[in-house]
Amino acid sequence: MTNPVSPHPVEWTPEQVARFWDYYSSSQALEDVYFAKMVGHTVLALVGKRIRIGEAIDIGCGRGDLIAELLRVSTDVHGADSSPGSVEGVNQRFAGTPGFRGATLMENGRIALDDSTVDTAFMLEVIEHMDDGTLRSALEEARRLLRRGGHLVLTTPNEENLASHSVMCPECGGIFHRIQHVRSWSAASLKLFVEPLGFEVVYSTATVLTRHRGLKGRLHTAITKLRYPIHPNLVCIVRKVGN
Repeated sequence: MTNPVSPHPVEWTPEQVARFWDYYSSSQALEDVYFAKMVGHTVLALVGKRIRIGEAIDIGCGRGDLIAELLRVSTDVHGADSSPGSVEGVNQRFAGTPGFRGATLMENGRIALDDSTVDTAFMLEVIEHMDDGTLRSALEEARRLLRRGGHLVLTTPNEENLASHSVMCPECGGIFHRIQHVRSWSAASLKLFVEPLGFEVVYSTATVLTRHRGLKGRLHTAITKLRYPIHPNLVCIVRKVGN
């Protein structure tokens, strides 16, 4: 029997990306696999030891799991996402919550907030989803929103083997990363990308971000670091340079 489809890489369009994440954000079955829900508290603990978070925005906020964590440590928290479904869900989830300043739909990469609005911007597991042009625009927008000397926090899989996480649609033959990753990063490649855009790297490490707390979390981190030569998570904090 001849295979009626021809396998081919999916070329992601903004519409396809929004559709993909609208589906993810609307599925209760997928709630527990969101990165920020699993390890958002761990990221904030690591970041909070190194910078003052202050007023913050979560860019690519998804379901709002990082916003929930940020509201525990910050008095003013904003959200932004390119998925209309995600933005609507976040605004409903946190409506009336003290400190929540609303989630905004990103349109053509722009966020409807004034310049120099926040002290810290977060982009957790976002940069691996973007091509060069889209990512450059997103980082420039994050920089615009930061106050002088503000920080941008980036997380991404560390040196990810994209092919090992790819699947093929049996109907159309499209081959794509199962959670829409399009690129892999290392500490060195990320530094080379962000610094020409007006940022200075102040902290960057490949590590293990665990969902566990306390002693269990420390044990899980130690065991994972011993077992795997490439630590799975890359955390980078960069500071806005200039005005």
